[in-house]
Amino acid sequence: MSNIQTQNQIKAMSFADVFNRFFTALQTIFPAWKNALPTTQHLEAAKRQWLEALVENGIDSSEKLNIGLKKARDEGGDFFPSPAKFVSWCKPTPQDFGLPTLERAYKEAIDNSGRVGTLHWTHNAIYHAATQVGLKALSVMNDEKAHKAFSHAYQKTCEAVMTGQVLPEIPKAIERKEPVKASAEVANKHLEAMKALIGKPAPKPNHLQVDYTDPLLANEGETA
Repeated sequence: MSNIQTQNQIKAMSFADVFNRFFTALQTIFPAWKNALPTTQHLEAAKRQWLEALVENGIDSSEKLNIGLKKARDEGGDFFPSPAKFVSWCKPTPQDFGLPTLERAYKEAIDNSGRVGTLHWTHNAIYHAATQVGLKALSVMNDEKAHKAFSHAYQKTCEAVMTGQVLPEIPKAIERKEPVKASAEVANKHLEAMKALIGKPAPKPNHLQVDYTDPLLANEGETA
């Protein structure tokens, strides 16, 4: 007998009392167990298989079993679940920790990456994943690259939360502003000065066509 098998047997023995209470709860949730395990022999053989499967997969505490039992109650059904099915229920997901789904988190990150004004974050995990990628970077990437980059950062953030790490609080919101466009009067003055420097008369203001998106004119309206 290998050391691994011996260790699993020891775990199974110490886990037996917890397991028996768990199995009774499982039978209550799925009354159809009587159809799957009609005799005492079937029941005892099944319990041995269940106990081994749980221990082999690291499901060896009441806390882990309770995660599976909650999902079992949500799932319900007319058939008694297999050990493999229950093991999958015992493995926590980000949503078990109150974390938003990836798609919801990604949508919020993309929305905020292009938003002007006060940014609102529904969960600090979304904020931290988005800032790992960079809000500016998210705003200019195509959807495929942005989704890939954010997914990686969000997965790492969720793993940190699920292992007990506490994320820092979101910093106090800072309002993001668009560049201030120059007024027509300020723009005209700049153009006249530029024309004078090269010795050409400036056109009359009422015929002047001003490109207000010119970055050279940005923020001049504040000093007008």
